[in-house]
Amino acid sequence: MITTVWNQLLVFPLTNSLIFLYQLFGNNLGWAIIALTIAIKIITLPLSIPSIQTAKKQRELAPELSKIKERYKNDKKKQMEAQATFLKEHCLNPSSGCLLQILTLVVIFALYQVFMNVLNVNGHSTLNEILYPFLQFKSTSPLNVYFGYLNLIEPDPYFVLPILAGVFQFLLSKLMMPVVSKEERLARKTPEKSDDLMYNMQEQSLYLMPVMTVLIGWKLASGLVLYWLLSSLLQLLQQLIADGHMLRWARKVGKYAGKA
Repeated sequence: MITTVWNQLLVFPLTNSLIFLYQLFGNNLGWAIIALTIAIKIITLPLSIPSIQTAKKQRELAPELSKIKERYKNDKKKQMEAQATFLKEHCLNPSSGCLLQILTLVVIFALYQVFMNVLNVNGHSTLNEILYPFLQFKSTSPLNVYFGYLNLIEPDPYFVLPILAGVFQFLLSKLMMPVVSKEERLARKTPEKSDDLMYNMQEQSLYLMPVMTVLIGWKLASGLVLYWLLSSLLQLLQQLIADGHMLRWARKVGKYAGKA
């Protein structure tokens, strides 16, 4: 029952979407994956808003959180309670960004099955069983799985994609949690960092996803890692735009260009 619901809600629709884009882009699976990534990012955009708002609030409230930490530096229990109360009063949930990360992993798992359906078949006879009638293939020739130097059903032989995906994921985590460095410096002044609420939550979020991205992507089909890389890059650009970094950079570039 669970498998049937999983397939009907995610695996089969994603499989048909990928094949539709594959045919639309002249039987080019690489461009189909890129287009599907952009489409998924647009669909899940509403879920990104809480993460963006959390990052902004964290930056704005960082000075007050630091004051609370200093005020109760000798009583870790009261410090944690005061931090939790302060965050609740300002409707700030430090773990709200986890929802988007969980959704990303869910889509990754679904896409893994999609790749098994699309790429690990001999011809198209088996694939046609789960495709909508207007997308079914008439020939039995295999799909074109090459995109540049990549064979999209095999791991990246030069490990470029998993490393880049990890880098972008780290930059994204760093950008969405701008108070990490301040909290980390304060936490190191206390004898027991392990019970520091903000330190633990931000430290784990900052390094966990990038490390997982590289380790998992190392042996994963490069087509799937390509999706992961592009998804992280698009989310990073989205966060930069939301925080106004892109606008400030554009103004600086325009200013320098005007002087030149």
